[in-house]
Amino acid sequence: MHSPLGYTAQWSPFRLDALGLLTMLGGPEMSNAIGRLTFNRLTEFLPILGAYTVPSNDFTQPLSGFALYNITDSIVSNSFSGWFSRWLLAQDASQNNSVFTFTVKHQPPRRRRTVWLAMAIGMVVNCITTLVPFLLGDWYGFASAICIDTSIFVRWYLVTQNRQALDRAAVEEDTRRTPALVKTLCFLRDNKVITVHAPRNVVINCFLTTPGPEHHRVYAVIRALGWISFAGFVVTIGQATLIVQLIIVGLTLLATVLTARGTGSEKMRIGDNLEACRTERNSPSGRRIGMYSALELSQDEEDTMVEWNLLPRRKNAKWWTEYSDLKLKTDGEELHKKLKLNRVGEAQKRVCAEKADVQPLPK
Repeated sequence: MHSPLGYTAQWSPFRLDALGLLTMLGGPEMSNAIGRLTFNRLTEFLPILGAYTVPSNDFTQPLSGFALYNITDSIVSNSFSGWFSRWLLAQDASQNNSVFTFTVKHQPPRRRRTVWLAMAIGMVVNCITTLVPFLLGDWYGFASAICIDTSIFVRWYLVTQNRQALDRAAVEEDTRRTPALVKTLCFLRDNKVITVHAPRNVVINCFLTTPGPEHHRVYAVIRALGWISFAGFVVTIGQATLIVQLIIVGLTLLATVLTARGTGSEKMRIGDNLEACRTERNSPSGRRIGMYSALELSQDEEDTMVEWNLLPRRKNAKWWTEYSDLKLKTDGEELHKKLKLNRVGEAQKRVCAEKADVQPLPK
């Protein structure tokens, strides 16, 4: 029995090294993109390059070259969790002016529509990669498509487990201390400095510690399944027909580019419970003295910064005079904003009161 499109399977005007393209390229980029633990409504269930980074658990490993200064608690750490370092690198922060404030949502809004959209896109694309080789009678291509579907399931499960672990760590209260916002400075490996305000338990449990999955044995079994599917893909993709290789390579490259660029990604929502808000300081020069003045440091915090060699010694009178002037200016601007907001609020209250005093006209 001949396949419906079997005659097109013989079309082969050139050769394509799909094995090298799909298995060796894009590993570090996909590790960084997946490791952010943000949900992508477009590529969540699509095949991507560098699939080996998922079963190897490389996307959870910490990156070097980072430092976190917890100014409130006088703690320095040179070790970030894997997701936090990758997430910061993906924000394209400005030099010394970017500020991120993290909050924990104990009852986060559900993302049903985005999940259904991602599943619908993944179903359409994976049906194409599976149905075409089946109609062509290309059983190597069909086996490659099954391996791709398996690797997508493995990626979804492992990433979901890490997101849930991060959610549990975010909502876990630190009973020893009040979970107030703490001021931190994050030094990235590209020499950028980012100001981060976050609850103390989030800094300890999420930023400095990599939360682990809850079911370690099942997690290990799924990783093994990922390696099996990757090995099967390596064996079969090189034997598939050219048209099947072109379809798989084209769709995989498209999904990889979208994933690396963060297109369709919820950039400010990590997992379900952790959410970030970004603001930019109005400092065109981007000097660190402006960043330090905006932190509203206390005397003890300033002394700690001096001990860390982030601020100059007190005998540098010129720098400290400029710093004090900028700090007073920043305090004045903040006070002006608060007074303006208060005046707007009082005006709104008066308008509401006047509307409430208006009686309806008799008929």
